[in-house]
Amino acid sequence: MKLFNAFLTGILLLTAISTRAQENYSISAYTVTIDGTSNLHSWNEKVEKVSGKGVIKASANKEFTFHSFNIIMEVNSIKSTEGSGMNKKTYKALKSDKYPEISFVLTEPVIAKTDGSGNYSANAKGTLTIAGVTKTITMPIKISEDADKKITVAGVQKVKMSDYNVSAPTAMLGILKTGDAITINFNTTFSLLN
Repeated sequence: MKLFNAFLTGILLLTAISTRAQENYSISAYTVTIDGTSNLHSWNEKVEKVSGKGVIKASANKEFTFHSFNIIMEVNSIKSTEGSGMNKKTYKALKSDKYPEISFVLTEPVIAKTDGSGNYSANAKGTLTIAGVTKTITMPIKISEDADKKITVAGVQKVKMSDYNVSAPTAMLGILKTGDAITINFNTTFSLLN
């Protein structure tokens, strides 16, 4: 009986060492930008208010399983390099009075595996909602973890505004016309919730 108990204790210890429990995280730092083009020049916008949560499990070999994951961007916090006039046109195009948020929500658990150099990647399947229109997308993401168990999730997603019934903004009495395609770049750091 003592031998069996010792064996069972050993198995439990190995399990505890090899796997961390799934843990709750929230966004603690972020950089999110939106890049686009126009008939005159390229343009850039920065999203200044971003939030999000995740339920993530990490194993001893640093394989990450994302059980849930979301990013929420406040439309009225988007600031353009073109100034306040373009900001207002962006808010109007995105119907911010009715739909104040852009969101990505993971719809299937995803396992991120290492490429052997300490970097991890996965394809995250979820829904992207812009201006009240929701589409299913698969977004490639890169993951890393630091010594404080902070997990950084980064990615780039190309989007056509017309897919979300968004009319591309114009400026300078219609002389400047933005292109339909935009690129969302995000780098979000998730910290453990206490």
